[in-house]
Amino acid sequence: MISRKQSTALCLAVGLSLGLSACGGGDAGSNSTADKGAATPAVAGSTETASANVPTFSEGPDVCFRAIAKHLGADVKVSEINSFFSSGSEIDSTDDEPKGQMTVCSVQYQNPSDPRKLLDTSLDLRTGTFGTPKPVEITVMGGDATKFNLEDHLIPLSKVNAAALKGVIDAQKPKLDGVYSSYAWSGVRLASPDRFTSTHMLRLDVDGRLASNDVKKSGFVEVSPDGKTVKTNHLLP
Repeated sequence: MISRKQSTALCLAVGLSLGLSACGGGDAGSNSTADKGAATPAVAGSTETASANVPTFSEGPDVCFRAIAKHLGADVKVSEINSFFSSGSEIDSTDDEPKGQMTVCSVQYQNPSDPRKLLDTSLDLRTGTFGTPKPVEITVMGGDATKFNLEDHLIPLSKVNAAALKGVIDAQKPKLDGVYSSYAWSGVRLASPDRFTSTHMLRLDVDGRLASNDVKKSGFVEVSPDGKTVKTNHLLP
């Protein structure tokens, strides 16, 4: 998986036999609040207006994916997409944003000027526009760097159906309702191939409070790029 770094220089570590992995390590199954980033603060005097215009999960699990398609075109080849949403203070006492409000929408995609390279851009939640693309540095680890082919880690956005995740969400609701007193879908991602899978995966993250003891718990489910087939399910304790 490729993780978005909060710096100008981004780094993509690639193990030829393992797929893509985040620079500096990290658990592919983690769902830490730190990964979710934070919404860009509104300018003074415009907080209410800015908040009203920020996309929300209620607009569909693919709301970030649609914004990217509008910005870059549906046929752009992407490596990774990250979108995160506020869990709300009921679930996370440190979360000041309204439940379901988008906090991050970012994409790593093939550089149209040099198909051997990647660019990264993020949605500015205050302005509603994507920022200036930044280059992603690709580093090959644990293999022959001459054999690396970026095309093996790309997928056309048109072949990713994040909207279909609504069916997965609806199907999981009875199970989640039986375990959590309250919960929120906090992330929708497109993860690039890694050591666990040779294909891209859609991932849904959930944050909740266990009904049995009010302990905060996070989980995730991985789904095929068409949004229909559940591959891995770790939503429940």
